[in-house]
Amino acid sequence: MITLRSALLAVLAVVAVVTGATAQETPLSFGILNQQSAALTAERWNPILHYVTTRSGVPLRLKMGPTVQETDAMMARGEFDFMYTNHNFQSAYDALGYRVIAKWAGEAIRSVIAVPADSPITSVAQLADKRVAFPSRDAFVGYAVPLVALRKAGVRVAEVFGANQEGVLAQLKARRVDAGAVNSRFLEQYSQREHVQFRKIFVSDAYPELAVIVHPRVPAPVAARVRDALLAMKNDPNAAPVLGRAKSKGFEPATDGDYEGVRTVYRLIKQ
Repeated sequence: MITLRSALLAVLAVVAVVTGATAQETPLSFGILNQQSAALTAERWNPILHYVTTRSGVPLRLKMGPTVQETDAMMARGEFDFMYTNHNFQSAYDALGYRVIAKWAGEAIRSVIAVPADSPITSVAQLADKRVAFPSRDAFVGYAVPLVALRKAGVRVAEVFGANQEGVLAQLKARRVDAGAVNSRFLEQYSQREHVQFRKIFVSDAYPELAVIVHPRVPAPVAARVRDALLAMKNDPNAAPVLGRAKSKGFEPATDGDYEGVRTVYRLIKQ
């Protein structure tokens, strides 16, 4: 005989199962810093997120704002469950509680100030009063690091902003600016893709690649599953086609302490 109490328990059990399934199927947002156009970002990152979703069982959805500033504002509002960035190391974001769980694998990144291969400019000192493109005032290797170098050299330039690194090099390729500051890895990839040569007139010290960070609201077991799936890509033959298309070596372990040098540079320019 089915009592009212047993019927109510059965209903609650069904609700619990449905709620749990819904929570599991609701994608978590994975923010990506604006380094390229939205189309190129999706081309690179959607296959990575599909792999991580399949391997970890944690559904992930790419999310980003139309500009670097809006993506950073979304991070500040806590709209990302995970994110690929290094802007969180600015002091303004210290209270957000994001935690580093991995980083893009490969050689450390360097800031590069580049000019066209046939430019008469051969040194940072010759950039005085010249038009120099940067991705944005929030960029680390694209703005903070070269700004420190320019200040040390006593050089003032006319700052031009290209929205992202791709925009910087597009302006430099079109000769709308005299020089551009970008990530060393991105410079090489752009040069190969666009069949254009640049000359480096400044190369910085090495800094760790961008980090994958997780919001404190994400349960630790879920964050661990995503981290483990990211780290597994490096040695998984099934991930090789994905990494090949993304021009990536996968991901490596990382902690917040690895980025103290990044925080120091941001503090030097008071960000």
